[in-house]
Amino acid sequence: MDLLSATISPWSILGSIVAATVLLFFFKGYQERRKAISLRDQGFAMPPHHPIFGHMLVLAKVMSKLPKDAHPHYLPDQLRRTFPDLGPIYYLDAWPFMTLTLVVASPATLQQITTDHVLPKFPAIKDFLYPLANGKDLVSMDGQEWKYWRTIFNPGFSAGHLMNLVPEMVKETSVFCDILLNHAKTRRVFPMKHLTDNLAMDIIGKIVLDLNIDCQNRSNPLVDALRRQMEWMAFGGEGNPFRQLHPLRPFVHWYNTRQMNRYIIPEIDSHFERLKVASKVPQFSLKPTKDRSKSVVDLALAAYLNNNDDSTGNDGIDPTFKEVALNQLKLFLFSGHDTTSSTVCYVLYMLSVNPKARARVCAEHDEILGAEPSLAASVLSESPQLLNRLPYTTAVIKESMRLFPAASTTRTGEPSFTITDPRNGLKYPAEPGMLIWLISHACQRDPAFWPRSEEFLPERWLANEGEELHVQRGAWRPFEHGPRACIAKELSMLELKIVVCLVTRPFDITAVYEEPKTSVNRRVGGERAYQVGKGEPSEFLPCSVKIRASG
Repeated sequence: MDLLSATISPWSILGSIVAATVLLFFFKGYQERRKAISLRDQGFAMPPHHPIFGHMLVLAKVMSKLPKDAHPHYLPDQLRRTFPDLGPIYYLDAWPFMTLTLVVASPATLQQITTDHVLPKFPAIKDFLYPLANGKDLVSMDGQEWKYWRTIFNPGFSAGHLMNLVPEMVKETSVFCDILLNHAKTRRVFPMKHLTDNLAMDIIGKIVLDLNIDCQNRSNPLVDALRRQMEWMAFGGEGNPFRQLHPLRPFVHWYNTRQMNRYIIPEIDSHFERLKVASKVPQFSLKPTKDRSKSVVDLALAAYLNNNDDSTGNDGIDPTFKEVALNQLKLFLFSGHDTTSSTVCYVLYMLSVNPKARARVCAEHDEILGAEPSLAASVLSESPQLLNRLPYTTAVIKESMRLFPAASTTRTGEPSFTITDPRNGLKYPAEPGMLIWLISHACQRDPAFWPRSEEFLPERWLANEGEELHVQRGAWRPFEHGPRACIAKELSMLELKIVVCLVTRPFDITAVYEEPKTSVNRRVGGERAYQVGKGEPSEFLPCSVKIRASG
């Protein structure tokens, strides 16, 4: 025993572990390369492939033309420009930075995996959201579990219901306008994204929890904890994998989760108690009424109770509902403010650099909302349906989202599942574990689907079938399509319309970018306000604002 102990030292054990890990690493790399080579030899599309480095050399060359902080979804569009014959469906082999990837970027191929057959979410996105929602959210759920809970939360995001909440959204947007007015008086440059973040957070807080968060005016502990959590969340395929290994990361997640839960759980309990008390009134109905809160949590709770008559026992709210509601509400706050905030920035930016489009928007608002901009808020609050009578405003919003979609989505394959390229009938294997990248940015900028694809042309959304600019069905995908499309798409469109209605006529907004003093590239396709991070404009869109001269 002593001889064995002397022979097998801790260092030799550690060395063996390291050696085995290195061997496993290279074996995995060999498997990934061989898989990609096999697909290439079968005639499937991909950029030029190196037997050792895969596509990393090609990707490095393409990425060198982009700013270092450019959003990853620029990559497929740049590959299309570099390799015009590549097409809208192809494989990428960038291991060890990401698993074998199938890029899908055409209406016909995207429909196959979002509508015709819904592929499950890629596991890394579930891991990314776990610190926020603990796996109990609509993004992470699949199958019948997802279907059930989507039904529970759907009523809170229906178009008809949200129209009743327009006055609340107008109220928060009026605060945003007051803040713009103060910036106009100081004439200082400010980051627009910070303002739109707070606006979108105030609106989503009111919609989902009936909360007056008021983070446009002051700090809020729920919002502070959520934003700290977002800073420490790490996606599995990001360029710096060591971020996930930071020793403080688990503690920070635990602390932020505790702070958010301490804020949200009493709100859920309070809503439940009010609903339980109201249920004792004769002729009570769990259907939403004018006298009862119309927040998402109230409607979700009512839908759940309708389906579970015995769920209000002596111990209070059912623990299953409470756990899912808690985590899903956190996700609503996260996703419901971040992407909308970025889109608000881009809509305002595109109006500022396209004066003819802005003039036409103003003319439409004069006609529908009245010639006095200061009365627009009260007009919309009293007559929310007027938002449905703004076709050019809607066109500006959709065109901004076409050029600057806030996000793409990822799926993973299934056994024996294939995606057919309609151009040649080739069936691309989409195997389990493979990353299927549904890239709306590339689809929405591809001239094969969009005439004059690089131009900002709101008129394309007003074109009739048969006209050059008529929008091809399924080509616009900022919210994705199919049963797993964004649940809050109607809310997002309403928010965007309200902001445009209240901001465009009273204010002149100008992006104020300083050009770099060195030769560092700070543009994508000539655009200074390119997308970074989670889809927001570079440098948070530095702006100045002036009060627009009347007439």
